[in-house]
Amino acid sequence: MIRKLTVMLLVGVICLLGVTSALAIKYNEAPTLRTRVAAGELPPVEERLPESPYVVTPVEEIGQYGGTLRLVSIYATVPVGAGFVQDVLNGLVQPNLEGELLPHFATKVESSNDKTTYTIHLRKGVKWSDGVPFTADDILFWYNDVLLNEELIPAIDPAWKAGDKVVEVKKLDDYTIQFKFAETQPFFLAWPLSKASQHFRLFKAKHHLKQFHPNYTPREELDKKVKEAGLDHWFELFWNEATEYCALSAVPGAPVLTSYIPIEVTSSRHIYERNPYYWKVDTAGNQLPYIDRIEVTIVTDSEVAQGMMIGGQIDFNGFLTTMKNYPMYKGNEEKGGYRVVLWDSGKGGEVFFFFNLTHEDPVLRKIFRDVRFRRAMSLAINREEVNDFLYFGKATARQYTALPTCKYFEPEFANAYIEYSPEKAKGLLDEMGLTDTDGDGWRERPDGKKLTFTTEFTVAEDPLKLDTVELATAYWREIGIDAKAKLISGELANQRGEANLIDVGIWHGGWEIGILFPATNPWVAGNAVGIWPRFIDKWYQGEEIEQTIPEEVKQLKGLYEKVLMTPEDEEITELCKKFLRLQAENLWIIGVVGLAPHPLIINEHLRNVPEDGHWCWETQWMTTREPEQFFFEK
Repeated sequence: MIRKLTVMLLVGVICLLGVTSALAIKYNEAPTLRTRVAAGELPPVEERLPESPYVVTPVEEIGQYGGTLRLVSIYATVPVGAGFVQDVLNGLVQPNLEGELLPHFATKVESSNDKTTYTIHLRKGVKWSDGVPFTADDILFWYNDVLLNEELIPAIDPAWKAGDKVVEVKKLDDYTIQFKFAETQPFFLAWPLSKASQHFRLFKAKHHLKQFHPNYTPREELDKKVKEAGLDHWFELFWNEATEYCALSAVPGAPVLTSYIPIEVTSSRHIYERNPYYWKVDTAGNQLPYIDRIEVTIVTDSEVAQGMMIGGQIDFNGFLTTMKNYPMYKGNEEKGGYRVVLWDSGKGGEVFFFFNLTHEDPVLRKIFRDVRFRRAMSLAINREEVNDFLYFGKATARQYTALPTCKYFEPEFANAYIEYSPEKAKGLLDEMGLTDTDGDGWRERPDGKKLTFTTEFTVAEDPLKLDTVELATAYWREIGIDAKAKLISGELANQRGEANLIDVGIWHGGWEIGILFPATNPWVAGNAVGIWPRFIDKWYQGEEIEQTIPEEVKQLKGLYEKVLMTPEDEEITELCKKFLRLQAENLWIIGVVGLAPHPLIINEHLRNVPEDGHWCWETQWMTTREPEQFFFEK
């Protein structure tokens, strides 16, 4: 994958530089910035842009400057609302809709044949929002003074390790930096570099943050700042000044690389204004973004937000929208002055089920581990009914697996045991000896107890999870299983999952485009309510456990470790397909539907918003569609 990526990066750079050189004779800027230049507050636009700006090709047309974009969010502590309308990914490389990684801050990436060493060439001339150049020194500050500082980072994430050794980072020149691993690290560019801003954030403004770090500021002076802030430790002050989400700073006054700068961040609203040093232009040489200002209103709950959306009080939303409310959105389009656009969810599974295969009840554990039982549970689900009832027939009945556009995908992975056949399901259960022996209508376990289990779940991120679980529970009850469903909080779900107390859990997709898989893998690294909670909690960490380790688990773990140490693209693809084929045969995860549409509400005067896109974690929602090109038609 990485060898192919290097080629794509090189080709991408040639295209970008060609376009830029053709249009870089004269750049243009927003009127508000032109006024500041005339007043001597800013240097000319040519001096604020890099040598070769990132060129965005507008979806519809060259935009117009001006306007305020109104957003709504239910998250007061993180700048989520604005994070979805600007350059949120802000990584060295960036994915497109097909899952390819393309140049972004890095104009070229060179990797060694064994995938241990990566040389990153940064885009020259990119500047922080205060005009200070962004260079290799900022990444070196992150490495030496943040990542390797145990007070700031007590435990280094495995993404920065290979063979238990932390990556070595070396500055070659002001715009070239090298990452060297002790062993093969084939997914380094895909994860974490394409997600650097979200989880690992290796872009740190050294010139700003060093005033809060003891390596650069005398301890006496730093202690005074800590005391003035009402804190106890210097590292608390440091992280307060470095607070951000999706690469968007939550600290007014802190320099950023994003298209907007935080001006006000309170519990009731967040305000952002354009970054005068933003490093992207359109094909006519106009510095982006087009829109001047973003205002985010913070509300108490989703219902209030829904009312604001259909009432025409906001200009864009996708994070709080749901297909459940699609008829309501469509019915209020004209009155609310907006249009509804359907992107796809980018998910191979909107909701899928984990049967706890390390359950503490040995009888239930044996039942769940029998592949006939999981196949029966899948065959009992009426996916077409779920699709029609919840997604208006616009989703696809499928098992949880990669998307059709992913190079690891094969049709049989998605189609395994998705037919609706209660009779076949009953036959498999009968074959296992799970029959109704006392005539009360419910099947019994081998020990004579009623066969019952509970799906405990939270509706995090999608209210349709509730409806899906209720439908699946009803289907399982129809074949004689006393299935139950219980809605609990996310915190309680994690607690019970970590204690190995959940019978059945659920979640939704997140890696199916193929950027993150297999570096993130739900079968071997799942969450607390995943398939193998006890194995992940104990055995995967090298601890002894009382339960017997099935051969299939050993096979999965071995396969996973092998793929992470394989430098050859062809072998990686073969191993990944083997992984997905094993899932299709064993159904460790039971999918229902995927590839569902996701509604976006867009002001009728907001332009350059693409009609298609992936609204999902793997592409960071808006990032693949270049939101800095959005503009208001006057």
